[in-house]
Amino acid sequence: MKNKKTFMSNVFSKRYAAWPLNLDLSDFFTIVKQSMFALIICAFADIFAGIYLTKMIDFLILLPGILTMLPAAIDMRGNVYASMGSRLSTGLHTGEITSKIRDSTLIKENVYSSLIQTVVMAIIIAFFALIGGILLGNQTIGFTHLFFISLFASLFAAIGLILTTILVAIVSFNKGFDPDNVSSPIIASIGDILNVASLFAVGIISFSLSKTFMLLSSISISIIIILFGLFSIRKSSYAKKILKESMGFLAICAFLSTLAGSLLDNNLDLIDVFPLLLVLAPLFNAENGNIGSIFSARISTSFHLGQAEITFLPKSKILKEFTYTFFITIILFPLLAIMVFLMSTMLNIPQMEFFIVLKISVLVAIMSAFAGMLTSYYLTYFSIKTNIDPDNVVIPILTSVMDIASVIILVFITSKVLF
Repeated sequence: MKNKKTFMSNVFSKRYAAWPLNLDLSDFFTIVKQSMFALIICAFADIFAGIYLTKMIDFLILLPGILTMLPAAIDMRGNVYASMGSRLSTGLHTGEITSKIRDSTLIKENVYSSLIQTVVMAIIIAFFALIGGILLGNQTIGFTHLFFISLFASLFAAIGLILTTILVAIVSFNKGFDPDNVSSPIIASIGDILNVASLFAVGIISFSLSKTFMLLSSISISIIIILFGLFSIRKSSYAKKILKESMGFLAICAFLSTLAGSLLDNNLDLIDVFPLLLVLAPLFNAENGNIGSIFSARISTSFHLGQAEITFLPKSKILKEFTYTFFITIILFPLLAIMVFLMSTMLNIPQMEFFIVLKISVLVAIMSAFAGMLTSYYLTYFSIKTNIDPDNVVIPILTSVMDIASVIILVFITSKVLF
């Protein structure tokens, strides 16, 4: 027994004790330089989205159920197209995808698959929003209204997100950047703006439409896009694999994100007293998801290239990625606190004292960093063990889990700091 303990101790020391001495600072600074720029851009977008929400509280009251649907609606587009970006990045690294868009069959198959995912998930999100409202005893607009808003907001946002995803992946790769470091945050930031704007725009339009028209148009457009997409990928095992592996997980993600929306809805009293929380919540949700997505995309690409082994207990190369990601989080969140405080001051949003916002941000960063990295790693581990491509499932589940985790952590930390 003693020899066994000594052996295990030696193994542990070789795997864990020595690895911090081998950190590659140049690699770390490259990741920071490439990812921090994208994360800051995303932060500005999320802050504006949060500020826009504070200005639209009356509208949220007029359309009950939208706040419950909002996190899921926003996340689904990020989940679908961030996953698409991760697949394109892997394809570019492995040489399966070239920078010539017209000549790339895989890019076209990704587009068709993503459109099918978008339509199907728009229907599921509307259904979960309705069920969530019923279960929680909250008043909601009818399913027809939710379905119409969810579908057409998704499609309007999808136009911009498809172009963004393809261009970001290819342009960043051609410029010598690693798409894994920049694609998820940029896609998510543009998605946040497009999704919030399209949800409210379609919501406003829906006031002047009859329920019959909304129902018939929603059903017709859904059938046309799904049938066209399925016809276009009928011979593609690659696209069928994407849909087979991702759709179930995306449905789970929609459910989890709807729960996050319900948590926000249940804390409206706290938000009413401290409206700045309505800015911090989507910001922290998005940035936690973005950082975890970068981590996930990097280790997934390393696995596909044979550069890293994904084991139950992470090895030194993965532990380095943990360290890099943790420091990026600790650097980023205080910057977010400064940005939120300055922008909310300029726009006359009622706020908390700066050091309270800073304290909340740092504490949320520490807790969420560990939650995000562990979730990301073990989702990757179990997807590989079950022979599922992590590029198809990890980012959607991760961002949805972090939605709930971020809201819980933010509400918990805020209540402890303020009260």
